[in-house]
Amino acid sequence: MNIVLEANCLSLHYEFTNNLIMNIDRYRDKRKKYNAIATLFALWIGLTAGCGSLRKGSVHTDHARPGGDRYAVVLSLDGFRADYLSKANTPVFDSIKRVGISGSLQPSFPSLTFPNHYSMATGLYPDHHGLVANEFYDDEYGHYTIPNRKAVENPGFYGGEPVWNTARRQGVQTASFFWVGSETAINGHHPHRWKKFDSKVPYTSRADSVLAWLDLPEADRPHLIMWYIEEPDHLGHHFTPEGKEVFAMVEKLDSVVGYFLNRLNTLPVGNKVDFLIVSDHGMETYYPERSVNLSDYMPIDSFIHVATGAFAHLYPKPSYTDSAYRILQTVPHIKVYKKGEMPARFHYGSNKRIGELLILPDEGAMVYFDPAIKTFKKGGAHGYDNERASMQALFLGVGPHLKKGFFLSRSIPNIAVYPLICRLLDIKPSANDADLSDVQPFLRSQP
Repeated sequence: MNIVLEANCLSLHYEFTNNLIMNIDRYRDKRKKYNAIATLFALWIGLTAGCGSLRKGSVHTDHARPGGDRYAVVLSLDGFRADYLSKANTPVFDSIKRVGISGSLQPSFPSLTFPNHYSMATGLYPDHHGLVANEFYDDEYGHYTIPNRKAVENPGFYGGEPVWNTARRQGVQTASFFWVGSETAINGHHPHRWKKFDSKVPYTSRADSVLAWLDLPEADRPHLIMWYIEEPDHLGHHFTPEGKEVFAMVEKLDSVVGYFLNRLNTLPVGNKVDFLIVSDHGMETYYPERSVNLSDYMPIDSFIHVATGAFAHLYPKPSYTDSAYRILQTVPHIKVYKKGEMPARFHYGSNKRIGELLILPDEGAMVYFDPAIKTFKKGGAHGYDNERASMQALFLGVGPHLKKGFFLSRSIPNIAVYPLICRLLDIKPSANDADLSDVQPFLRSQP
C-alpha cells in the first residue's frame, strides 16, 4: 500500500467536508441550498469510494487490455470563459477545483468552435487537421459551414486521427454525444456509439445517456465518452460575456454537472472514471463603434468567398489580392496578414483551405462584409487572438489518475487534451502537435 496515496485520501475527506460548508453557505435560497447539499454530499461519497478502491490497489493493477479499468469522460461546455467561475455561484465546479485539477485552456487559432473541438480530439492545430475555421472553402469539397450537414458529415474535410479512432484501434470502446467530428466516418469509423446533433435534447438527458453507457455490460461499455453542451456560448453571443443571463446559465451548468456526478457515483464504475470538463474558447464583447464593414472599402464581387466575424479570412480573385491587401492596411480596428505571413505563434497559414488574406480585429472590434448592413450592434464573439485573456477557456478534472487540489496558473494549449486522454486510458497516441510537458503536471505519480 502506498502511504502517500492513503494520506492523500484522508486529507481529501477532510478538505471536502470543509468545502461543503464553505460552498453551501453561499446559498440563501433553501431549495438551492438543499440541492447543493445533496449534490455535493453525493460527490463526497463518490470520492470516498474512490479512495476505498485505492486502498485495495485497483488503480495500480495491470490491465488485461488497453483501457482495462480506466475510463475517461470528457464534457465540453461551449464558450465557457475561464474566468466565469469567479463571477457566478458554482459550488460543484468549486469543489472539483479543490479535490481535482484546474486551470485554463488556450484555444488553438482561430478561437472558433469547430476547429477547437477537433483540435482537442486530435492534438493537432487547425492548420494541420484541416478544419481551419467554422467556415471555409476547399477546391475539392467545396464550402464548409456548420449548418451544411452534407459538409459536416463529409470525411474529406477531417484530417488527423480523433481520439475515439486512436482508442478503437487499441481495442477500447468509445462513445460520443455531439462532439465535433463524431458524426463523420473518419477513416471509415465513427465512435462505437454516437449521436447526431440536436440542440433540443435536454442537458440532463445527455447526462443520462452518458450514465446509461457507463452502466452497460462490460463487453459493450465504452471506456471513452465525449459529450457536448452548446452553452454558455449562445447566451454569450446574445447578451455579451457580462450578461446576467450568462451567469445564470453557468449556474445551471454547474447543477447539470452535479446531477451527472450524483448519479455517476451510484454506478459500479463510478470511482474509476477520470472526468474532464473543458471548453473550446472564451468570449469577448464587441462594440458598434469598433466594428467595420469591408464593403465600405472594397467591392464584394472581387472575392470568390469571404468568411467574417471576430476572425476573417478572404479569398480574393487572384488579380485582386495585392490591391485588397493594400486597402485593408488602411482600415481601422484590424490587422491584415497575407497567408503564410502570420506570426509563428499562431501555427496557422499553410493549409490550402485558408483564405489568401487574414484579418484579426482589434479588441472589441467586429468585421462584416455585407453591403446590406448599415448599423452595428453590441454583442459577444470569439475567434480573436488566442492569447487574449478573454479567449481562455475552462479546464477542470477529477478522478483516480488526476492530482488532488492542483491548479496551474498558466493556460495550456488545448491540443494537450488529446494526449491527456490517451494517458488516462493508457493507450498510445498518434502523432500530434502537443507537448507532453503540458500534460504531466496534472497526473498523479504512479508507483
